[in-house]
Amino acid sequence: MSKEKPSRVSPLGGTILGALALVAASTTLAFAGPGPGGGDDFDGRIEDADAAETGGSNLDDSEIRDDVADESSEAGDEDHSGPGGGDEENGDDSDGGDDGADSGSGDDGDNSGSGSGDDSGGDSDSDSGDDGGDNSGSGSDSGDDGGSNSGSGSGDDGGSSGSGGGDDNSGSGSGSGSGSSGHGGDDEHSGSGASSNSGSNSANSGAAETNSHYAANATQVEIDERGNERVAGEALLTGNHAEIEAAIQAGYTPISQQSLPSMDCYIVRLALPVGVGVDQAVAHLQELAPNAIVAANTIYHSSQGSVSATPAPRRARAFSAIGTMGVIDTGVDAAALGEGVVVEQRSFAAASPTAREHGSAVAALAASRGMRMHIADVFARSATGEQIASAESIAAALDWMMANNVAVINVSIEGPNNPVLQALVRRAYERGFVVVAAAGNGGPAARPAFPAAFEGSLAVTAIDGRDRPYIRANRGGYIDFAAHGVDISISTGNENLVVSGTSFSAPLVAAQIATRLSTPSPERAHAVVEELRLAAVDLGVPGRDPIFGWGAIRD
Repeated sequence: MSKEKPSRVSPLGGTILGALALVAASTTLAFAGPGPGGGDDFDGRIEDADAAETGGSNLDDSEIRDDVADESSEAGDEDHSGPGGGDEENGDDSDGGDDGADSGSGDDGDNSGSGSGDDSGGDSDSDSGDDGGDNSGSGSDSGDDGGSNSGSGSGDDGGSSGSGGGDDNSGSGSGSGSGSSGHGGDDEHSGSGASSNSGSNSANSGAAETNSHYAANATQVEIDERGNERVAGEALLTGNHAEIEAAIQAGYTPISQQSLPSMDCYIVRLALPVGVGVDQAVAHLQELAPNAIVAANTIYHSSQGSVSATPAPRRARAFSAIGTMGVIDTGVDAAALGEGVVVEQRSFAAASPTAREHGSAVAALAASRGMRMHIADVFARSATGEQIASAESIAAALDWMMANNVAVINVSIEGPNNPVLQALVRRAYERGFVVVAAAGNGGPAARPAFPAAFEGSLAVTAIDGRDRPYIRANRGGYIDFAAHGVDISISTGNENLVVSGTSFSAPLVAAQIATRLSTPSPERAHAVVEELRLAAVDLGVPGRDPIFGWGAIRD
């Protein structure tokens, strides 16, 4: 899966040797390979490696201290070098413009020649109270965010409504996507508020320790100086027992801890000492554990442009499986999708999975292409009522997918750079997994959206039925492919939806890859992606371009 990227992210160095036992309530797995930072330099996609920060609350650390002490005694004299490694750091943002500014907000139709005549003002009223008010390039799509977001978001978002249809979603093929950097576009905050937890095909055995914390405590979110959201009062440390103990001895309180078998280490959420800010804590922890990966617990949102929903009677759905893939998103109603569609479903941010519209739409699109699915629900509710996913929950979900040998993983989620997720995506790539991610809906001038912008993932943008770029799609050198993602009609079994956004183009590409890649294999994964590249229909300037990538992937 070789790629040509305009710039690089500094490599991570260091290894973890030996095997670490899993935490309580986790299935025992054999660790294999070096730690997350080992190996040769890893070419990053961009230099926009925002040094991540996090925040949170408190739990008694006695259980985790006991676990660290017990399992450290089993480890003997193992090398305690951590996953992050060395003195390498992620590079500074070089995407141009001021990172915090929401350039293009509300007038996306005028950006770089994108947007058709019907775009302007299309839904300026439907976004009132919506969480995405500061999204770059948002605010001009009719029905944006409003279709069925009742109950999600803060403020008076519960009352928003609207339709996502029309030709507002199409744009012209011109424009470079350059210009001032905008906020990375949380244009839609993941589905409706309350929904049932029906449809989980399997018990959530071994659920992460963090789930009970998120379920009982609404997450407090803060904005860093770059305009990125993160959990307040927390930091993430991904490392070994000795590094975690060093943090505890320095006054950091463990909130939750879980193993990451794919990285041969643990990830722990740490509450910060009184008076210590996230940035200060990240710097201090990195000094204490220079070989660990230390980051903020950054926040992510569904990469959704618009949804229009109408109720539909549930009926039996014929299903013929031709492949298997993973979906990291919200929970789904497995029964509504049909028998045999959901292989397993697990929550990484709450006590149990919750079916929501966004994940249900993504899964329904994959099912319509013959995909059986492993579903990871990574969303929880913030203190203001939004549906959010944290870097920790996404990292745990990626690790779970790898542990289950799910070769193709779709992530229709977008947010800031985070070194923990960067390391997980890198490890997946090295082991022959394919991570397919939505390119983002921040608009042509938005900063790159992650995880799509990580080297090792495939970034998919959206086009309409006439091959015009989706008006709200991100642009940039990290775009790999385009696929139909505007005004797609789909049934989730409970609703008939018309959806638009890069969230919905990504699973179409992931499904095509999953039909050809059933088990992880670096050689086969490279070959499949190359086949896809050669089959892509070139839509922009000859060769790869920042609007369509290598071109459109047809069904």
